[in-house]
Amino acid sequence: AHELRTPVTVLRGHLEAMLDGVYPLDVEHVAVAYEQTLHLSRLVDDLRLLTQAEAGRLPLKLEALAPGDLVAQSIARFEPLAQDAGIALRGEAAAGLPSIEGDRARLLQVFDNLLTNALRHTAAEGAIALTATNTGGGVRFVVANTGVIDAETAAHLFDRFWRADDARVRDAGGSGLGLAITRQIVLLHGGAIRVEPADGETRFVIDLPARG
Repeated sequence: AHELRTPVTVLRGHLEAMLDGVYPLDVEHVAVAYEQTLHLSRLVDDLRLLTQAEAGRLPLKLEALAPGDLVAQSIARFEPLAQDAGIALRGEAAAGLPSIEGDRARLLQVFDNLLTNALRHTAAEGAIALTATNTGGGVRFVVANTGVIDAETAAHLFDRFWRADDARVRDAGGSGLGLAITRQIVLLHGGAIRVEPADGETRFVIDLPARG
């Protein structure tokens, strides 16, 4: 409830101030109100998506997918952001990987969320990698970055609305639901996800079964 009340309170406060003449009715103050409506819209959309996923009602368009294609598409989407942040980004898929059955858009959303999180926790001149390897019965995707998270943060990363209280983390204006959604999408694909904090590195590990 707090996550919904905050943008509503900010929006109402700005609108009331403009109506009362405290703030001028100009582009700057209207823009603040507009940004809050966008934030509310994203929050409501993410809540709906998470609720559907948790209930097992999120529709999936399943097809045979090449893990290497998912890696390449994800890296291509994030290369400009990584370059702007001064972060080295690379993707690598092992040869001969089995295909997996999944919803392309949803799995790309998983990697989008993980790479976004990695960018938030990686300082300039750091590095992020997305790799795919064969586990024998499936494919293991790993998103690794040189940003460090502590054990408490790792324990709560997949909780709804949980945010790290860390001045080094970039504020990307997210809903706080991205990693919770990520976990549910992975589970709906019959997979598993975990986070492995280590000295100088954080790894998100996703295991997905090979296509039967």
